[in-house]
Amino acid sequence: MTQPIRAAVWVGMTTLIVTMLLCVLALTRYGALDFARLGTKFCCGDPNGSTGYDGQFALYIAAFGADATPFIDGATLRYQRILYPVAARALAFGQPFLAPYTLIIVNVVAHSVSVGLLAYLTARFSPSPYPALRKQRTGMIVVLGYALYFGAVIAVRLDLNEPLCIALGLGAVAAYTHRRWRTTALLLILSTLTKEIGLVFAAGLALYAFFDGERRRALYLLFAPSIAFVAWWGVLYVTFATLPTVYPAAQNIRLLPFNGLFAEDNAAEFVMLLIWIVIPALVLLALVVRTMITTRTLSMSSAFLVASIFWVAFMPDVSWVDPVAAYRVAVPLVVSGLLFVTEHHRWGALLFASLWAVSFTITLITPGVWL
Repeated sequence: MTQPIRAAVWVGMTTLIVTMLLCVLALTRYGALDFARLGTKFCCGDPNGSTGYDGQFALYIAAFGADATPFIDGATLRYQRILYPVAARALAFGQPFLAPYTLIIVNVVAHSVSVGLLAYLTARFSPSPYPALRKQRTGMIVVLGYALYFGAVIAVRLDLNEPLCIALGLGAVAAYTHRRWRTTALLLILSTLTKEIGLVFAAGLALYAFFDGERRRALYLLFAPSIAFVAWWGVLYVTFATLPTVYPAAQNIRLLPFNGLFAEDNAAEFVMLLIWIVIPALVLLALVVRTMITTRTLSMSSAFLVASIFWVAFMPDVSWVDPVAAYRVAVPLVVSGLLFVTEHHRWGALLFASLWAVSFTITLITPGVWL
């Protein structure tokens, strides 16, 4: 077993145990349904009731399948992100009472796998002159930046789509490094059908392939998930006579970088968004531009980072207004940023990893998360 694979297995298993213990703690205190944060407006048909949070819609689809429409705020938007609830439904053998638990299981495993894959990729991307022992230790610390990042952890705690989407996206990156093109395309398709964040992985790999002289492969990697995504939209349109573009999450996108940040009217949350998303994005942008000018090449981690920065910079206002949404939608920035600094700026690897890992404290001081 090679060093990158050993690192991936060790880190992945450690993350699995820790995440599982945290979820068991939350389960014993709050119960499985609390992970989905049900709102009485949707589960009970109370127009003046609480709205709950996004995980409830994954639960309804996992529990009731095609019959979940009456409990969903926007059917085409929620069914667009189909893979996570379907995976939980399959694991529950179609039994609604098991769905709250299988949603948690899928996300705990997905988060652990994505951390393991990131450990594998950081080990592969690290410069070869890096001393082996120091390289391994540093790689483990770097991966903690994602394993403990608030946006990644809270997605597990709230039954959200991101953990599975990121695991499949990182799987596509790993498959690409082994030149397994069909596997890469398949994983990109599955990632995109879990959540549209999968298109960021597709764009990053396509951008790298294009500048690496693989123009046809770039088109293949970009269009395979895009065509699958649009085809699924067609199915949704035939079924519901509307598209996800009519919902706020697909609107208010302006060509002004980080414009949505200024829609946040809470001063404390504004500052935290600056610290954990905006400033890192701007610093990483400066670093990636400098690296591209200096090396006159576009590495895979650089291409992935460029796509991620663009994605974060132009998030719609609705994502910024809800800080939890902003942190979890920004997960590609964290993943690509850690890969980039590991490969090109070793001095910054521990800095960025520490910055993002510290955000885990939000989950510890927020009532109703674990404690």
